[in-house]
Amino acid sequence: MRSKLFVFLALLTFYSCSEKTSETVSHYPILGYIHLDNAILEISEVVTGLEIPWDIDAGNSGKLWFTQVSGSVHLLDLETGVVKDIFQVPDLIAKKSYGLLGMTIHPVKPLVFLHYTFAIPKQGQEEEIRSRLVRYDFKEETLINPLILLDSLPGATFHNGSRIVISEDDKLFFSLGDVGKVNLTQDESFLGGKILRINIDGSIPEDNPYPNNPVWSMGFRNTQGLTFGKNQQLYGSDHGPLNDDEVNLLVKGGNYGWPDVQGFIDLEKEVDYANNVVVIEPLIAWTPTLATAGLAYYGHEDISEWRNSLLLATMKGQSIRILHLDDKGEKVKSEDIFIQKHFGRIRDIAVSPEGEIFFSTSNRDWHPRFQPWMYDGLPKGPDRIVRIRKIAENQKMDPSLPVFAKELEPIKLMDENWAYEVPVELEAGAKLYTQYCLTCHGPDGKGAEDLIPPLSQTDWVTGNKGRLIRVMLMGLSGEITVNGQKYNQEMPAYDHLSDQEIADLLTFIRNDFGNKSGAVIAGEVFEERKSLKR
Repeated sequence: MRSKLFVFLALLTFYSCSEKTSETVSHYPILGYIHLDNAILEISEVVTGLEIPWDIDAGNSGKLWFTQVSGSVHLLDLETGVVKDIFQVPDLIAKKSYGLLGMTIHPVKPLVFLHYTFAIPKQGQEEEIRSRLVRYDFKEETLINPLILLDSLPGATFHNGSRIVISEDDKLFFSLGDVGKVNLTQDESFLGGKILRINIDGSIPEDNPYPNNPVWSMGFRNTQGLTFGKNQQLYGSDHGPLNDDEVNLLVKGGNYGWPDVQGFIDLEKEVDYANNVVVIEPLIAWTPTLATAGLAYYGHEDISEWRNSLLLATMKGQSIRILHLDDKGEKVKSEDIFIQKHFGRIRDIAVSPEGEIFFSTSNRDWHPRFQPWMYDGLPKGPDRIVRIRKIAENQKMDPSLPVFAKELEPIKLMDENWAYEVPVELEAGAKLYTQYCLTCHGPDGKGAEDLIPPLSQTDWVTGNKGRLIRVMLMGLSGEITVNGQKYNQEMPAYDHLSDQEIADLLTFIRNDFGNKSGAVIAGEVFEERKSLKR
């Protein structure tokens, strides 16, 4: 069916009969065009049917590497359109915003670098998140000989980063988010909230700013974009909280301020902090936040309007931002917005040696389920990878397809309100509690001494929501400690209940029996259930 679609859409596009015709015909569906002052760009779909592609790498001519959060690595032959499944990471944990994250391909050697999260089981359904950076050999169309470069990195259910790039002098740069340890991002002995620099064998370069330490720069919240510009200047995009998403020029030993400075040094407390600590301000910052993600440098001659620019993928902003740099690459002169809201959330972006641009969508990830009010008209269906390239002089546009121009205004961004209010009416959850839980845990949620653990005023209920959801989905078997007392009573799994039913039930439990905690929403249950099926 897909091949017929390719043929049909290819026939819709008109070409001249010059000798170059066979070189310009595309077997990928053309989706539309971008109209610039001096060029027309073709937009085409090169891969579809994906579930949260996280990283794409177009550094090898004619090839496109990409990953999916679930742990799979793939390779697209751009000439034939054939996608090969290269590898599946065997020991990762994937849910919400963590799983298989950063990837890069060595520009010369057959080496692939991956960063992914894994879990260390703890008591009951509790787990400790860690991550590792691993180098593989690419041989016979698979990845072999894993070499762990950085192991048991600090992790969390959020802010694990990450992106990976390799410099011309063969140094590997790697971003790791603050993993929720905000108070440690200014500590060079803690690797979270940092840009790290190591040799490709995992050793630490002698010229790093801190002896025997992989830290290159610090003071970041969650950097999800890294790219080299001209003269090997390194740029990164960093997620702010509800304010001040940033793009930074990353220098050796630089401190970028998080959490004490957010965005520019423009508040009294930030000025006071910067009087004692040298803080580097961003090139540009956005409030409300755009969810700045993948970052690529465009230095090719093909698209003259975008030459010497940073291409920024945005997820909440649902657009590609063109950040025009000055000649030294030290300032952003201006910003243009393209294809706003047409493809939805854009996670990563890459530029090939030929000057073609590739970006991946992230419409299937957790965020739209957790905060549906943030999005209207988000594209349905699977995630995909899209190509932008200049059309050939002998290529004619298909008049039935849309033509995009530079956006005149950014879309209005809704507040990212994570304080999800508990519904006034908890009747649905109360009924489910009566049906499934009351017999054991009692009408007051206090359980039975030495036999059934309490639900009232315990961190098993009010603390880690992920652990609580997993208990509902998987049940319990074995000894656990609740409020200092040991219990060994089995609890059945309730995975037959729907996501909404479990959310209603747990919201009731977390807000009755003296517990006053936030609601559980169906999207959170969906993510935990999905991870258990892998």
